[in-house]
Amino acid sequence: MKKLQRMKGAARSVAVAVAGAIGSVSAFAQSTGSGSATPAFSDTAILSSISGVTPIIQDVGLAVLAVVVVAWGFKVVKGFIGR
Repeated sequence: MKKLQRMKGAARSVAVAVAGAIGSVSAFAQSTGSGSATPAFSDTAILSSISGVTPIIQDVGLAVLAVVVVAWGFKVVKGFIGR
């Protein structure tokens, strides 16, 4: 009897998970509307903003990496001198 109840509980859990997955997929599905090829959301401003910020992010990353390398170099030299 307990095994049957566990199976029913598992089946109910799977049914809830499937319903949630279907709901999620349907919420994110894009409809074409009247068949026009023009998207409802234009991402050109976002992409140009990201393209403009990319060199700055790379420069900051290189600066952080340079600081780490210098600190590691000091540690290595200090280890050699300390012997």
